[in-house]
Amino acid sequence: MSIAGGGKWLREAEQLVVKPFRLVTTTLLSLLLPLSFLLLSRLSLASFLFSLIKSPPQTESSFFFSIFHYTYPAILYVAVSAISVYTLVIGLTTKITATDPNRSIPFYPHVTMAWLTLFLVQISVGLGLEGTSSNGSIIGSERNFLSRLVFFCGLYEVMLLWCRLIVRPVVDSTLIFGQHRREETVVERVALAVSCGTFWWWKLRDEVEALVGVAEAKRALLLLLLPTDGNVNVSMDVGVVDFVNWWLYYIVVTIGMVRMVKGSLWFGVILLFEQVSRRNPREISTTDPISTDSSVHYDDEGDTKV
Repeated sequence: MSIAGGGKWLREAEQLVVKPFRLVTTTLLSLLLPLSFLLLSRLSLASFLFSLIKSPPQTESSFFFSIFHYTYPAILYVAVSAISVYTLVIGLTTKITATDPNRSIPFYPHVTMAWLTLFLVQISVGLGLEGTSSNGSIIGSERNFLSRLVFFCGLYEVMLLWCRLIVRPVVDSTLIFGQHRREETVVERVALAVSCGTFWWWKLRDEVEALVGVAEAKRALLLLLLPTDGNVNVSMDVGVVDFVNWWLYYIVVTIGMVRMVKGSLWFGVILLFEQVSRRNPREISTTDPISTDSSVHYDDEGDTKV
């Protein structure tokens, strides 16, 4: 009895410690994806500002730092682009259900691949944000509230898929050996929504517009300077990186639009079924007496049987 009681107490204590730690760890690691968008927007804006003053950014002379300076943006672009495209494909090919959303994901990477992806993204974001700072927003690139709301919905969907594909398998394999793809709780969804909304309102809603604002500003300056001066600086051209940033911004906006449209349709279907269910009891109540009478019959001896 003492051994059984000690084991039960140990399991209860483990649940009290593991569950809050798992919730906090999952939420913090899920914020790496919005932080990746923040870092890419800051890098895009910094490159644009340095091109205006025709001065290259000051970098460290060490070989490791120079390699990392050109490597971590590529890691972030690959990771963020892959997650964003996968989110859009799932949003277009699956339907919204009230059951476990993990069942709608057709492909899960191996835990080792999830570990490697999470490690590279965390190192890139952590070291990259130390070398960047907030430079404000580009004049004329501010979007209206509706556009920002649609982008936030898309960003939240991408963050959810990042959490389900990468973060949660890594956390579960570390804390609970042998258990994967556990059911997502309401507390975790609320924590992710609150953390994403807070971070978006605090930092991301203004700075992330540099992803699309830089390409638009370069295009406007190119059209303005080209008729007056034929020798326009080559850095003013819209390059591949600027196009990728513009593409990332609008693919997230597309994800948000798909989510809002499908959510509205799902809500409309629920209201339609609710109205139908309200009409059905009246029809059933009118047919109940007939069905009860027909279920009673008499045999030859005059006894009633049901």
